[in-house]
Amino acid sequence: MLSSADLHLERALIIAALGLFFGAGFSYTLIVFIINSVRRKNKKTLYYVLSFLISGIIVVVLAALYFYNILIEHPEPRSGY
Repeated sequence: MLSSADLHLERALIIAALGLFFGAGFSYTLIVFIINSVRRKNKKTLYYVLSFLISGIIVVVLAALYFYNILIEHPEPRSGY
Protein backbone atom coordinates (compact mmCIF):
# COMPACT_ATOMS: atom_id res chain seq x y z
CA MET A 1 0.00 0.00 0.00
CA LEU A 2 1.30 3.42 -0.94
CA SER A 3 1.41 6.05 1.70
CA SER A 4 0.56 9.67 1.14
CA ALA A 5 4.23 10.65 1.47
CA ASP A 6 5.15 8.36 -1.43
CA LEU A 7 2.54 9.96 -3.65
CA HIS A 8 3.73 13.47 -2.79
CA LEU A 9 7.34 12.49 -3.54
CA GLU A 10 6.38 11.02 -6.91
CA ARG A 11 4.35 14.10 -7.75
CA ALA A 12 7.27 16.34 -6.79
CA LEU A 13 9.65 14.37 -9.00
CA ILE A 14 7.28 14.54 -11.96
CA ILE A 15 6.75 18.27 -11.49
CA ALA A 16 10.52 18.81 -11.23
CA ALA A 17 11.14 16.83 -14.43
CA LEU A 18 8.41 18.73 -16.27
CA GLY A 19 9.78 22.02 -14.98
CA LEU A 20 13.25 21.16 -16.23
CA PHE A 21 11.90 20.01 -19.59
CA PHE A 22 9.70 23.02 -20.27
CA GLY A 23 12.14 25.52 -18.76
CA ALA A 24 15.10 24.34 -20.79
CA GLY A 25 13.05 23.91 -23.94
CA PHE A 26 11.45 27.34 -23.70
CA SER A 27 14.66 29.20 -22.85
CA TYR A 28 16.69 27.51 -25.61
CA THR A 29 13.94 28.05 -28.18
CA LEU A 30 13.57 31.69 -27.18
CA ILE A 31 17.32 32.29 -27.49
CA VAL A 32 17.44 30.61 -30.90
CA PHE A 33 14.38 32.58 -32.05
CA ILE A 34 15.95 35.89 -30.97
CA ILE A 35 19.24 35.06 -32.70
CA ASN A 36 17.45 34.07 -35.91
CA SER A 37 15.31 37.21 -35.77
CA VAL A 38 18.37 39.45 -35.43
CA ARG A 39 20.06 37.66 -38.34
CA ARG A 40 16.79 37.83 -40.30
CA LYS A 41 16.72 34.09 -40.94
CA ASN A 42 13.27 32.66 -41.49
CA LYS A 43 12.85 29.22 -39.94
CA LYS A 44 9.78 27.03 -40.05
CA THR A 45 7.72 26.19 -36.99
CA LEU A 46 8.91 22.58 -37.08
CA TYR A 47 12.48 23.81 -36.52
CA TYR A 48 11.48 25.53 -33.28
CA VAL A 49 9.31 22.62 -32.10
CA LEU A 50 12.14 20.15 -32.66
CA SER A 51 14.66 22.42 -30.93
CA PHE A 52 12.24 22.71 -27.98
CA LEU A 53 11.82 18.93 -27.70
CA ILE A 54 15.47 18.04 -28.20
CA SER A 55 16.81 20.60 -25.73
CA GLY A 56 14.21 19.60 -23.13
CA ILE A 57 15.02 15.91 -23.48
CA ILE A 58 18.76 16.54 -23.29
CA VAL A 59 18.45 18.56 -20.07
CA VAL A 60 16.19 15.98 -18.39
CA VAL A 61 18.56 13.14 -19.34
CA LEU A 62 21.60 15.07 -18.09
CA ALA A 63 19.84 15.87 -14.80
CA ALA A 64 18.82 12.23 -14.36
CA LEU A 65 22.39 11.05 -15.00
CA TYR A 66 23.75 13.65 -12.60
CA PHE A 67 21.42 12.64 -9.77
CA TYR A 68 21.99 8.95 -10.49
CA ASN A 69 25.72 9.54 -10.19
CA ILE A 70 25.34 11.53 -6.97
CA LEU A 71 22.78 9.35 -5.18
CA ILE A 72 23.40 5.81 -6.46
CA GLU A 73 27.02 5.56 -7.53
CA HIS A 74 28.60 7.66 -4.78
CA PRO A 75 26.40 7.64 -1.70
CA GLU A 76 27.73 9.34 1.38
CA PRO A 77 29.27 6.96 3.89
CA ARG A 78 27.14 6.25 6.91
CA SER A 79 28.37 7.37 10.25
CA GLY A 80 28.94 4.93 13.09
CA TYR A 81 25.62 5.67 14.73
